[in-house]
Amino acid sequence: MIEIRRLESVEEYNLTLDIQSKAWGMNNLEIDPPFLMGRIQKYGGLVQGLFVDKKCVGFSYGVLGKWMGELFLFSYMTAVLPEYQGRGFGFLLKKAQREEVIEMGYKIIRWNFDPLEAQNAYFNVHRLGIVSSEYERDIYGEGKSNLHRGLSTDRLVATWKLDSENVSKKMSIKNPPITERVPDNHFVESRENVGYIEIPRDIRTIKKDNIAIAKRWRSETRAKFEEAFKSNYTVTGIVFSENKSRIFYKLMKKEA
Repeated sequence: MIEIRRLESVEEYNLTLDIQSKAWGMNNLEIDPPFLMGRIQKYGGLVQGLFVDKKCVGFSYGVLGKWMGELFLFSYMTAVLPEYQGRGFGFLLKKAQREEVIEMGYKIIRWNFDPLEAQNAYFNVHRLGIVSSEYERDIYGEGKSNLHRGLSTDRLVATWKLDSENVSKKMSIKNPPITERVPDNHFVESRENVGYIEIPRDIRTIKKDNIAIAKRWRSETRAKFEEAFKSNYTVTGIVFSENKSRIFYKLMKKEA
């Protein structure tokens, strides 16, 4: 039996400790304290747990935010135990989060994610339908966990427009990966309406094997994203090369 609901007690909030550690490789200093989640739940945020046969195997939580005069939920963390990953539970958590946030009266959820993490990028952009037009440099500094160690913590800001037609469709239809013939000169230029930014298929392995190459990926993609967003582009998709050996963000230029 699968159940997703608000966490309701100190004991239930404490269940997130093990999930954070195992899902994200966080050390004790980086784990978010459960007592904070109780306050977030009470004062406008949302903390939900995923239960499989009454065992809590995942959770998501977000805080109330305000940006450009609009209230939204900032989704700070979603995590699923490693042995339950790859089974669609992350999607179920986000879907349940969307549904409850709409009931709470918000129209947008935002969060940050590492643009070099291909699997996460694919999930956020292709599966959920987020868009992004903001890049942030090194927002956490270099952490001590395996997740953050070695690279600056640059992030894309995801904007999830909950009632958009695109997002509504993605909640009910799982589209297959998209392949395209990406031009050799694929980086965005101001005179083009469509552009692409390549990312590595597995940045974690690259980081482990050759940190210099990983840092080069970071610096080169940082420059491209910042230039693209300055030129009024928005991330709208994730596509693969025709042989699926390469992966790209697809960007569209906003209409003036």
